Amino acid sequence: MTINCTDDVSHLDKYGQAYVWLNYKKNPLSPKTTIYNTNACGIGTITRTWEAEDPYWKIHTCSQTITVTGSALFTSADIKWPRDTVLEGCNPNPDPKNLPYLYAYPQFNRLKCSQPMYSYKDTKFTVSAGCMKIIREWKVIDWCQYVPNKYPAVGQWSYFQIIKLVASDTGAALICPRDTTVESKLDCKGAFVRLDSARAFSKCGYPLSIRNTSPYAKSKGPDASGDYPLGSTEFYYIAEYGCGKEIKCKVRVNVTNKIGPVPYCLNGLIVALMPVDTNKDGTPDDGMVQIWAKDFNVGSYHPCGYKQLKFSFSPDTSHMSQVYTCADLGKNEVRMYVTDSLGNQSFCKTYVEIQNNNARIPDCKRKDSLHQTIVSLSGLVLNPQGEACSDFELTLTGDQKTIINRMIDTVILTRYDTVVGKSGTVFFIKHLDTSYQFREDTTYQQWKTNAKTNQNGLFEFKDITQKNNYQLAIQRREQELRGININDAIVLLKHLSGTERITDPYKLLAADINGDLLITQSDFDLLYQIITGSASYDKMPIHWRFIRKPFLFADPLNPFTSKLESWFDFKNLQQTYSQLNFTAIRIGELDGFSGLQQLEDRNQWVIEEDLDWKLNVYPNPITHDQVLFTFQLMEAKNMKLEFWNSQMQLIKFASRSFDKGIQRWGIDLSDCNSTGFILYSLSDGDHTKYGKLMYSK
Repeated sequence: MTINCTDDVSHLDKYGQAYVWLNYKKNPLSPKTTIYNTNACGIGTITRTWEAEDPYWKIHTCSQTITVTGSALFTSADIKWPRDTVLEGCNPNPDPKNLPYLYAYPQFNRLKCSQPMYSYKDTKFTVSAGCMKIIREWKVIDWCQYVPNKYPAVGQWSYFQIIKLVASDTGAALICPRDTTVESKLDCKGAFVRLDSARAFSKCGYPLSIRNTSPYAKSKGPDASGDYPLGSTEFYYIAEYGCGKEIKCKVRVNVTNKIGPVPYCLNGLIVALMPVDTNKDGTPDDGMVQIWAKDFNVGSYHPCGYKQLKFSFSPDTSHMSQVYTCADLGKNEVRMYVTDSLGNQSFCKTYVEIQNNNARIPDCKRKDSLHQTIVSLSGLVLNPQGEACSDFELTLTGDQKTIINRMIDTVILTRYDTVVGKSGTVFFIKHLDTSYQFREDTTYQQWKTNAKTNQNGLFEFKDITQKNNYQLAIQRREQELRGININDAIVLLKHLSGTERITDPYKLLAADINGDLLITQSDFDLLYQIITGSASYDKMPIHWRFIRKPFLFADPLNPFTSKLESWFDFKNLQQTYSQLNFTAIRIGELDGFSGLQQLEDRNQWVIEEDLDWKLNVYPNPITHDQVLFTFQLMEAKNMKLEFWNSQMQLIKFASRSFDKGIQRWGIDLSDCNSTGFILYSLSDGDHTKYGKLMYSK
């Protein structure tokens, strides 16, 4: 008989049964043999043979052949192909065995009468770092139908599955330069602004592409330096990773015009006094004249074309006029200040000569002389190694002065006398009586002037008037760390742990990070937070400490017991001083570098280091004994890792060779037996990165 391969062949008796008649009774027999001559698809023949022996020992046999045919063929409708999918993560794995059921392998609706098999081949297309598309070509064949090397193909089906790999990094960060203000002192249109490059980091180790949207940047990459116009410019830095994911930060660049006006003064002005009768006795007893600052102007202008210029006798723009009396008889030096609408000032020196000519005021004499004796103050600002500190600003402050502006209001009174002539004619005689009303405006002003050190550390205050009280002081704050890094934190930690004490009094002063005149663990914590960027540099109370030079410490191992004066006081200054020297101590600078030039050189080295390879450490704080160092190398390197405990003892060392590209190095810290924190350094022989792991067993 003939059946289909889809029919059940587990119980063949339903297709026929052999019987034996014995003593008029029908007895069923079981087949002696059943031979399956079918292929893997279940198609072929099944032969069943029965055997029975009669009472006379004669053997009787019979057989049945069941033919199995395949009329219902396997088709593409019997295949469920894997669905398209998008995989996100640091390093998503597209292997089918890692994918969910519906996205992994082809599924088959039926397997009877068929023998389906599958295979796949991936073609990868990289869009960008962290963004890839995989075209996965699946092939299914039914071995019951498939004929190799036949065209068109028989028993073979193909399907393309699209898999998109997208980097998703919640730890990605974009570090942008701070808002910047630059003064334009040469160009009326703007100034060149140099900005630090933006930097981006990814815990997944993917390189991030950085661009800026500034219309004035020289390039559109991480460096937005360029020629910026006057005013405020806002733009964004954008770091892109994965398939178009972005991180943004906004930066503002302010360019202020600091170009002052160009003053032109008359070369002297001669003015005669007007008589003043203060006691109304008919005899002048004083003289006065009011002069305006603009009277000395002979063509002052602003190079940027600003028209609204103000003229005054002092930096106070309201001091536009000055009253002179007999006390000012003779030549008086004056300054004509020219101020633009932005507050920029310039001045020129000239003089006014007050004369008592036709007024003939008796006893009109100069009470004092304007030409007082002039002295100067100068000195050096050096670091503890004797190297010059250039461009440091010092302030010289004088006594508070009282400025009296005298003003006279002229009042003319008219009166008439009536006279009647002999003829009866009436005459009116007009009389004009002139009187003067005096007003005084008193202001108080603190005298102050500044000077900066030159490249040799020298400063000088010239033309200082004798017999006044002055105070010379210096202070300075930095905008950037400029060379302070993890090396300084290590020196401070060694001092605190007692493994290597600081004995130099100037370095001890530099180790007082929080300004409490003590060196404790809190100084290290603040320094480390500032170096790693978790705290602002402004958190440090002072950036420089200045003391008069020479200075004798009462206790060099505890310099804070000495009175650290950073100023000079002069009472009734009588002479010139040329040795007013200061020692400048950079707070936080502990590892041997000194001098601004060296700080700049070292800062440049750190920048080049950062550009060579990036480092990410995870997790931190450590929750288990395993920590993973991820870094990207531009070329093959031999890397070395060292770990120190809080006593600065080397507790672990490891080295390995790595190829170019993104590398991961797992370290087991179970044998370190440390608590609190661990310091580490990762070096490739040319550059070294330092860090701190918060570690608790």
